[in-house]
Amino acid sequence: MNETPAAWVNPLQPWVAPLTRFNQFVVGQVEQWASLQMSSLKAYVDLGAAQVRVALKITDPHSLNEFVDSQFAVLSFVGHRVLDDNRALAEWGTNYQTQANRLSRENLLGLLFK
Repeated sequence: MNETPAAWVNPLQPWVAPLTRFNQFVVGQVEQWASLQMSSLKAYVDLGAAQVRVALKITDPHSLNEFVDSQFAVLSFVGHRVLDDNRALAEWGTNYQTQANRLSRENLLGLLFK
């Protein structure tokens, strides 16, 4: 009775190690992606909170004028941050694709030429 499950599992045994390696790779990539997203989110939340604190200090037309003038610097910062975030995400995607291709190639060659 125990021989039947072994007969089904044994042909699949060569696939276990490659699938495990690929799953570990995907988990590592998802962790990197989440880290990128969390750092971006933190930067934007910190900027928003700082802007609220500055806006709450507006008490007269002069401070309002200074606040409005400072918004050009904030917009410049946000624009550069968005570009940097997009560049990092594009780099992550390229790295992911390159490593996935390499790992797939290694796994297939290992299965075919064992």
